[in-house]
Amino acid sequence: MPALIDLAGKRFGRLTVIKRTGTRSHHPLWLCRCDCGNEIEVTTASLQSGATRSCGCLRKELAAGKAKKAGNVRGVQLVKHGHAGERLYGVWKSMRQRCNNPHNKFYADYGGRGINVCPEWDDYAKFRSWAMSHGYRPDAAFGETTLDRADNMRGYSPDNCRFVDLKKQANNRRKRGTGNAKVRA
Repeated sequence: MPALIDLAGKRFGRLTVIKRTGTRSHHPLWLCRCDCGNEIEVTTASLQSGATRSCGCLRKELAAGKAKKAGNVRGVQLVKHGHAGERLYGVWKSMRQRCNNPHNKFYADYGGRGINVCPEWDDYAKFRSWAMSHGYRPDAAFGETTLDRADNMRGYSPDNCRFVDLKKQANNRRKRGTGNAKVRA
């Protein structure tokens, strides 16, 4: 059996080894203090291989950094606006999914036919502002205030959209197989 190497005082990533505390599954166990102040016990193998470099704070920081970077790449859709729990946010998100996501089950009837969302409405705050001033009622019962495109051959934009009830929207449909009206909005 190889001689035990004393790791006390050595640094591994953000961890400084304080002392040996015993064994875990026949492997020497070391008490380590992380740069953030937390203490954890780690085996020699985990320290020397680099598998454990912190108490877990490093992983959280890296994940937060990746989330921030993803938000910068995707743009305004991930900016916190404080309205994500609203029904209107779901309407906005569904509209964008139907038009932009080829994996959405309604994409063929929207984005696949060339129906798009105007660039202004890529920003939820702008869409919300328009909706609130053009007939959207947050307290309306289900089906009383639905987003509708007046001209089914055109995309979603302030000059082509309105809020109507389901009955009016149902009368503004295209027949299956034709390209001049919609299935749902």
